Amino acid sequence: QATVTRRFQGGGTMLVAYTNAKLLSNTDTLTSWLEGPTGGVGGVQDWNNLAGERSLSSQDVSQRLVISYVLDLPFGRGKKFLSGMSGFANGAVSGWGIDGITTFQRGFPLKLTYSGSTPLEAANLGVGSIRPDVVPGCGRTGPRTLNQWFNTSCFTAPLDWGAGTESRVDPVLRGPGINNFDFAVFKRTNISERMGVEFRTEFFNLFNHPYFSMPATGFGAAGFGVINSTVQGGVASPERLIQFALKFIF
Repeated sequence: QATVTRRFQGGGTMLVAYTNAKLLSNTDTLTSWLEGPTGGVGGVQDWNNLAGERSLSSQDVSQRLVISYVLDLPFGRGKKFLSGMSGFANGAVSGWGIDGITTFQRGFPLKLTYSGSTPLEAANLGVGSIRPDVVPGCGRTGPRTLNQWFNTSCFTAPLDWGAGTESRVDPVLRGPGINNFDFAVFKRTNISERMGVEFRTEFFNLFNHPYFSMPATGFGAAGFGVINSTVQGGVASPERLIQFALKFIF
């Protein structure tokens, strides 16, 4: 983890926080419905060999960058620009500022399953969720479109009496990440030494970026590798939201 803080002489602060992480486990929570944004959890394939289930955790977030800032704009009396203003003109150009939070985050790793059934699975020999086989040497990433998020030809059905070679959580493939900008513009006006007014305009998801859901990860089922929703964990993708606020300070 790394954090950098910058305080500006004219008023304002910027905070940059970066996290690079890797979370490994051999199982995940049984209450997978609580992990909606992750696309569920990686199911155990062989309860008799938990060492073989070791992989990335379903909740692994490898990279996350958050930039937050509050900045008073340098306009008006005593500021860098238009410092000679006074009276009504100074009241109009001074007291402006901006603030916001920008977030970038890699997506959660994918958890692939085999939607068909095998005799091994039906034999009830401690086998859980069968996974597909991985084609050796095949490049799984790409083309990263909504109609084909990853290379679906890199996976095949497992042998009837064999476990799939796909990891519990895929080490390479990830779902869509976060690319979000929250931004605000505010204006402070001093009425007297003890009273003032602040007007704010706030933009949540400023550029209206959709949050796409995980692609379909059931090999053998229709739509394998396709993203067809902007709903994550039962929550719809937040559209751009604009709100206004007026605050009286005394």
